[in-house]
Amino acid sequence: MKRNKKISVKEVKRAFVIAQLVRLRKGKKRYLGSVSQKEFKQNLTKVKKQVLKMKEPQLDRMIGNDYKKRLHAYNNSVWYLGKVQRNEVGVWRGAGGLPRAWTKGSLKETSKKVAHALEHNPSLIKKRARHTIENILRTNVKQLQKEKYLFPIIFESGTGTNGRRGLKKLKGDIDDGNMRSIALTIKGTKTIQAYIGLQK
Repeated sequence: MKRNKKISVKEVKRAFVIAQLVRLRKGKKRYLGSVSQKEFKQNLTKVKKQVLKMKEPQLDRMIGNDYKKRLHAYNNSVWYLGKVQRNEVGVWRGAGGLPRAWTKGSLKETSKKVAHALEHNPSLIKKRARHTIENILRTNVKQLQKEKYLFPIIFESGTGTNGRRGLKKLKGDIDDGNMRSIALTIKGTKTIQAYIGLQK
């Protein structure tokens, strides 16, 4: 993992909230629905305008209402914009409903399993992960590394929300943006721009 520029925690909170709000709602759950590239860009512009006006306490409320542990972890980390290699980080344990065995290794290893299943046996992937990854690949994967507020959020291994507890220890654990990172890797991205958090 390479850290390029130190940033404020507010920027990370903005990224998390924007990524949450840009998804379409289905009941009380949020996931990226089947939208066109044009619709996605329009929604992203609208959400960014809304979120960038928010003060930090408002962002804290939006995150803390559903994710108190995550808010605490964000506030107790020092943050950087940086880059990670796909073999240096791993996804959340069972991310998006993926089989847990698929998430034991690196992002590169997980993505290889997902890509194989999408091509040969999509039923192995639960609806949320399959639907989200397929839609990202179809509509907005190119946007993910052009827009900084869509970069994944990654903690140094074993810190933060510790979403890979009990799995293979790598340099970093992806906290938010697991499906986006898998889609990017399937598309051939080797180096991913990300928010990198180190424990204070």
